[in-house]
Amino acid sequence: MVDGDHVNLSHGEFHGNVVGKEVHIHAAPSPTALSALPAAPAVFTGRAAEVAELSRALDPDIGDGSESVVISAVAGLGGVGKTALALHVAHKARGKGWFPGGALFVDLRGYDKVPVTAEQAVSSLLQALGVADADLPPTPEEQYGRYRAELSSREPVLIVLDNACDPAQIAPLLPGEGAGHRVLVTSRDVQDSLPVRQFRVDALTPEASRELIDRSLRRNDPDDDRVSKERAAIDRLTELCGRLPLALLIASALLRKRRRRQASTLTAELQGATDRVLALHLERGVDQYGKQLSLRPVFDLSYARLEPELARVFRLLGLAPGDDIGAGPAAELTELPPEHLEPLLDELVAASLLTALPGGDRWRMHDLVREFARAVVAEEPELRDEADKARIRLLGHYFVRTFNATALFPQPSANAPDDYFDDPARAESWLDSEITGLVAAAQWTDTENDVLAWTAMLLGLHLDGYLRHRRAFRVMATVSAVACHAAHRLGYAEGEAQAYNAHGNALRGLWRYEEGAEAFRQALALYEQLGDLDGQAMTWNNLGLTLRALDRYDDAIDAYGKSARLYAELGGQARANVVRGNLGLALEGSGRLDEAHAVLQAALARHLESGDRNGEARVQASFGVLYGSLGRHTESLDAIMRSLALYEELGDWYSRAQALPLLGFALSDLKAHEEALAAHTYARDWFRRFNDGHKEATAWDCMGAELMLLRRIPEAMSAAQRALQLYEACEDLDSAARLRNYIDTVHELLRIAQA
Repeated sequence: MVDGDHVNLSHGEFHGNVVGKEVHIHAAPSPTALSALPAAPAVFTGRAAEVAELSRALDPDIGDGSESVVISAVAGLGGVGKTALALHVAHKARGKGWFPGGALFVDLRGYDKVPVTAEQAVSSLLQALGVADADLPPTPEEQYGRYRAELSSREPVLIVLDNACDPAQIAPLLPGEGAGHRVLVTSRDVQDSLPVRQFRVDALTPEASRELIDRSLRRNDPDDDRVSKERAAIDRLTELCGRLPLALLIASALLRKRRRRQASTLTAELQGATDRVLALHLERGVDQYGKQLSLRPVFDLSYARLEPELARVFRLLGLAPGDDIGAGPAAELTELPPEHLEPLLDELVAASLLTALPGGDRWRMHDLVREFARAVVAEEPELRDEADKARIRLLGHYFVRTFNATALFPQPSANAPDDYFDDPARAESWLDSEITGLVAAAQWTDTENDVLAWTAMLLGLHLDGYLRHRRAFRVMATVSAVACHAAHRLGYAEGEAQAYNAHGNALRGLWRYEEGAEAFRQALALYEQLGDLDGQAMTWNNLGLTLRALDRYDDAIDAYGKSARLYAELGGQARANVVRGNLGLALEGSGRLDEAHAVLQAALARHLESGDRNGEARVQASFGVLYGSLGRHTESLDAIMRSLALYEELGDWYSRAQALPLLGFALSDLKAHEEALAAHTYARDWFRRFNDGHKEATAWDCMGAELMLLRRIPEAMSAAQRALQLYEACEDLDSAARLRNYIDTVHELLRIAQA
């Protein structure tokens, strides 16, 4: 499979008046049975929808017959396989007998330094149609007329104009009169000025990409089974190639060259390459059409055609963090007003260097094109300076809006700024739409430009609350780790302490409790050096939560006690009361039930006194746990029901979902197993709605336990298996190991019972 942008189709030679250019064109001498198509691509995969759609455009039996000539144009990024698709469809059409008048093919070499002109092409087309050199009309206009006249008297002919860059190359070569002729054009540019049926070709699917590599390897050696044996490495390789056919063919050639080595070696090399586009290159060797297998020249030619202002916009958009970019960030990067920028974005979309996403206000650049744009910037000092300034502008844009959005979201504060967002829903929507770019930009700290590093670090710190709310703990761990290193390098102790706190919370969310506890200790040491009592109080509470998860109740009690005392000293009674509620649960876990009861009673009284309904709901849930441990199951059920009602009244549906498993446990203690199963099932549905895979796993786990008590063993084992899958997906290895042992034990007991 090849892209016409790179295919050498040289078998015949052009003999017309050409300056500085040798034009090669396929043509047969017979004027009655043209067969000038190059060979079909040796390896062609995927594209079923594109083949079907393009075939319909060529099918003479489709349509009302009002169009004697149908022109179809296939546009797409260089290397995406436009010519391969065109040739595949053209051969398929010829095989069906659709074009008894024959087929013509000309490579217009539109992206070479000196493209073929229509004037040069028509002379060779006339020769292919049987017009001798001596009979060629003297002027281009007369040659175009003779060309149209030759086609008008023929049965339907398929004309493939490959690799066009300009409508001026195409228009003179279109047939005039005649019935059933079809023209198929390939170009990197959308042909929006001509009356064509426009098709767009994108990268291959993961499955087709994998198949392309497999077929390429097995064509060379039928026993080459690396694709089936190294599925993960091959899939990663196709991602690194951007699923771009030319890149995949280069990777396949490199794999064939290293036949005795594992595919994972090439995957590792590309993953570690400083310039992946440059690395996708075969030093010696060509494809089936004689073209060198190299990606960088393809992009170089597209870039070279851009006007200076458009080239600048292209380079700067290549700096965009994340997978896509919105109109606002694009305007900041390019320093252009929207009314000036949008036509330029349209130009880049038409040139297949950018993709407009549904909705009309976001754009995406292909992964390898982005790599190329950044490489262009890295190669010239003045462009690097331009890029740094653009990044600083974008970071400023992101930081100000993130600061405003996170002040409103998820709980608006009394003094929340509303410069950009007038309500939490709007703030949340903006964060959701920009989060990929925000996270990537927050990692722009590895730079000698301190302004850039500082702003990126601060952005990362301000994303903490949003990421925690979204339970994006893996992302949060990455962003906070970057912020830790950046703050330390910049000598910003307060920011480093905040980053370690965020990192600890992320690790706790990932069930990496020991690492989380160490991060909190790092934060404590920094807060103590700074004399920041509020930071110390917050961190002691976070450490207590982590230690309680490790069942280190005495240490957790000590941490909670320090946090509560510090908050009390600072006059933060509301926060001190939250910590006392946590302390009550730690006391319950350690078996000090009477002390736990006293602490929770005092906390409840303070919440009632202050009117803190959320705090009241939390303490009622804690009472549910405590009464269960005391064997006071009816009181446990009552307390949990009060908690659920309060959360519903507050509209805090996630906290309500978290209380539902407690309801299940209380009902189970009362031997109401059907009702307990219903509570855990309800919790599962809520956690699935919140996209919280770990808590959904826990709900399935609890459902399995209740089903086992109900002696519905097949259902119980099915629930346990589902819980195991989710635990493994969340990388909670301890819970997965525990459940796997349980499942194995039950299966063994069932086997013994049946023996």
